[in-house]
Amino acid sequence: MEHLNDFINNLPDFLGIFILMLSTFLIGYFSAYGMQRAKYQKLLRKLNRKTNLSDISKKEKDLEVIFTEIKPKIIEVVKETQEEMQKDIEEEQVPVKSQEEIIQQARTSYITYTKNKPQLNFDNFGYADASQKEDLTRINGIGPYIEQKLNEIGIYTVDQISKLKEEDIRVITELIDFFPGRIERDDWVGQAEDLTV
Repeated sequence: MEHLNDFINNLPDFLGIFILMLSTFLIGYFSAYGMQRAKYQKLLRKLNRKTNLSDISKKEKDLEVIFTEIKPKIIEVVKETQEEMQKDIEEEQVPVKSQEEIIQQARTSYITYTKNKPQLNFDNFGYADASQKEDLTRINGIGPYIEQKLNEIGIYTVDQISKLKEEDIRVITELIDFFPGRIERDDWVGQAEDLTV
């Protein structure tokens, strides 16, 4: 009973010590939490700067350019494989079709699979020939293969590219089998205008 009375009498002292210890604990806990959080936020900001999204999109564009460069080689390998398969079939002495069957099959294939290619309106952006040929690879997004395809359809100069309109871009995309929207994303027209200044 004496101990209980002593405890009750000393309760305010214990309560003060308890509150002091609790407040010290809470201050330490929250300050440590804040410092850790600030440290990790700083680390996250640093990582975000290192992995800038513009670098990722540039790498993606480079991959697309590489693919357009490799595409003709892939087509070439496929053609060679088809020719080898054709030779193997011929060696196995497959029954020969009559001339009329071959003509009918070719006619059906032609009707089914050919498509009218659109025509470029050179009046919109001007005419040029091989004697006026410029280095089109100065424009980001045009590699040697795409430059060759552009030359094949009659585009030889940066000035021609700088004058392209939306309808011309759509036709060019289809004629050279290019990724739809890629010419606009790479801003060929804007780049060409900067180069002609």
